[in-house]
Amino acid sequence: MFTELAPDYDRLNGVLTLGQVGRWRRAMVRAAGIRPGHRVVDVCAGTGASLAVVRDAVGAGGLAVGVDFTAAMLARATGHRVLADALQLPFDDAAFDAAVSAFALRDVADQRACVSEMVRVTRPGGGVAILEVGRPRRQPLRAGFDLWFRGAVPRVGAAFGQGEAHRFLARSIAYLPEPDALLGMLRAEGLQDVEARDLTLGAARVFRGRRSA
Repeated sequence: MFTELAPDYDRLNGVLTLGQVGRWRRAMVRAAGIRPGHRVVDVCAGTGASLAVVRDAVGAGGLAVGVDFTAAMLARATGHRVLADALQLPFDDAAFDAAVSAFALRDVADQRACVSEMVRVTRPGGGVAILEVGRPRRQPLRAGFDLWFRGAVPRVGAAFGQGEAHRFLARSIAYLPEPDALLGMLRAEGLQDVEARDLTLGAARVFRGRRSA
């Protein structure tokens, strides 16, 4: 499915988020506490849109590495890329100053294992941040979001010849843990100062924490 999505993935994300996705990715990078000179891994990096934001944040003295298991997606990214499974990252413990992942948790086979691997490869004191689609907490915003995500998203995808893939993406939100459950998962994997922040009235949400010493 992600091989099919690769050619128009970034353009569709821009359309479907009404141009907000770039701002959301930058919020994720800030939430992870990424600074110039840091070493950062972007898990499930896809076509590298978030990886580019990370690369800008770490600067010439840092390192940004993107990991994905779909070759067609990763081929569209630039910079350091590794074809690998998010559930078995090919890096040593504490190899990075921070780990991030955008719009991927609902697509992995084992969400707890993905979070665990992100924490494992982050040094003590380093930041972990996850960006995901988020349903607004209050009505009528939630009803409007559901109408857009479950109705408009597949139709827009169909206009690009990717209707079935986007019907799956619209259904995949059901696989996301509730915000409190995801915060609990982050704590259980050894993160401190865990919190969630709503973006664009709750249409997206960034979760963050800091690995304990």
